[in-house]
Amino acid sequence: MSPVSSVTILYGSETGNAQDYAYYLARRLSYFSLNPTVSSLNDYPLKNLVTETRFLIVVCSTTGQGEVPRNGKKFLKFLLKKKLPHDLLNHVSMTSFGVGDSLYPKFNHAIKKLHTRLLQLGCSELCPRCESDEMSPEGVDGFYSEWVATLIPALCRHFPDLAQIDDHTLLPPTMPVEVSAGKPAVISETTNLSLTRTSPELKIGTLVSNRRVTAPGHFQDVRHLVIECDTADLTYVPGDTLALYPQNDTRSVQLLLELQPHWLEIADKPLHIAKPPALEGGLIGLEHLTLRSLITYHLDILSIPRRSFFAVLFHFVDGLTEMGQREREKLEEFTKLDESEELYNYANRPRRLILETIQEFQDNLKIPVEYVLDLFPLIKVRLFLIASRPSPKLVELIIGIVEYRTMLRRIRKGLCTKWIKGADVGEKLVFSIHKSNLKFQTPEDFLPPVLMVAPGTGIAPMKLLIEHTAGQQDLHLFYGFRDSTKDCLFSETWAELEKKGQLSLYYAISREAGFPHKYVQDRLFAEKDTVSRLLLKENAIFFLCGSSGKMPTQVRLTLVEILRPHVENPEQFLIDMENEGRYIQETW
Repeated sequence: MSPVSSVTILYGSETGNAQDYAYYLARRLSYFSLNPTVSSLNDYPLKNLVTETRFLIVVCSTTGQGEVPRNGKKFLKFLLKKKLPHDLLNHVSMTSFGVGDSLYPKFNHAIKKLHTRLLQLGCSELCPRCESDEMSPEGVDGFYSEWVATLIPALCRHFPDLAQIDDHTLLPPTMPVEVSAGKPAVISETTNLSLTRTSPELKIGTLVSNRRVTAPGHFQDVRHLVIECDTADLTYVPGDTLALYPQNDTRSVQLLLELQPHWLEIADKPLHIAKPPALEGGLIGLEHLTLRSLITYHLDILSIPRRSFFAVLFHFVDGLTEMGQREREKLEEFTKLDESEELYNYANRPRRLILETIQEFQDNLKIPVEYVLDLFPLIKVRLFLIASRPSPKLVELIIGIVEYRTMLRRIRKGLCTKWIKGADVGEKLVFSIHKSNLKFQTPEDFLPPVLMVAPGTGIAPMKLLIEHTAGQQDLHLFYGFRDSTKDCLFSETWAELEKKGQLSLYYAISREAGFPHKYVQDRLFAEKDTVSRLLLKENAIFFLCGSSGKMPTQVRLTLVEILRPHVENPEQFLIDMENEGRYIQETW
């Protein structure tokens, strides 16, 4: 049996964590001569699963209401087909690893769903499933280490003749990039190559409004964007999201090229990629593909470096000098699971960027162009909940501009929101619409009351929902913000709807002196009689949207306390609401 084609690692990842563990595992297995195939769940050809895969490893996080990430939904949909024979995958030996966080009520639900269904279709277990918990003392890395310590021996038993390769050996690139001998491509600086992307799902639009909706003196810049679609008519409903495809700024791209001087003379020559990566939105047009354009539109040089990045990078440090050797050893430390704190202190805690890392080690670092796709992560699409009622041509977004100062006193700007902040009215852009798992689909679905909780920019989907259904059903909005004069978004709209009797409005204002309810959970508890009546007697839908972290947990705990005098087991009551589609949470 050939190990080259028979071991497959598939990942489902929303933020990149599960993807990073998948690629880190693939590199580890490569040093056992296993050379696995790595792909997102959706991008792996299903026929290969049936005909070629012998050993399947699934690494998956959980998103939303216990859902598989977007890049795994198509795969799961196939697995759940009722007509599939129970022995379809009886040739496959499988294991799985869940990247979880017990702050969320359905953490690791996705990996349980995938693992269980694969067993039902005939897979045998290569080794037991592992469900990690980021909140545990050992963190995800601790769970991962124990799981891999079981997985690798289990795999090697099936390939007893494999030779183990020394960890310091530089393996060939899996996605080699070649510079063509042709003349440099002539591309104007004003050309928007993003419009040449090849995915059929993409739409081209024109930015018709980019308006700040928070007060000029307020610390956060929140934008209200209106995009007009130039191509086919749009179809979307409450809860759907719009994907934008950000790009690196010219200055950062040029700095990276200068940090690797041997790249400068080839930066604008045509590239050839024999095994192009699976990219959401597709590559820019091949006739425009150069090292400069690849970096600009596809390589994420302004993200925080992950372990899999360092696992490739340290090989390119010249260790012939004493300084070079120290730097090589330092970078190699960041690849080790038992040095997680070192990696955290270097990269995550100070929010250090990949570009800054390369800048720090530039004196002894020379990266071969062939390895750029193996080294750099790809720019991910950014998803935003749609904030406008359905329209065939227009779509609205509410986006908070990300800008802050790190512990190193460096200003950080979000890749996408920095791009949005500088976008001019009339500018062309590409986007796509993604359907939601939410049950909100048509006005007929809104017969029960809806109890909405929205701190900050979580108001975006509530605006769509309210405009879509106002006057047709009982709507209650608990809206949290800092100051009614600075960041109460669309206050005139809410006041008008309240005046018409189409919306019950409850504010929570955190930075306004004298206001009794600072946070949405405080306001919920203050209105506990109304909340309990809506949930218990009127079967209301509960919809929470906003930042992840403590807020969703605190809101849920508040609901438990509100319900405790009325039901025997309030925690189970909320779980039942989730299972019925009545407790909906969208956080980021």
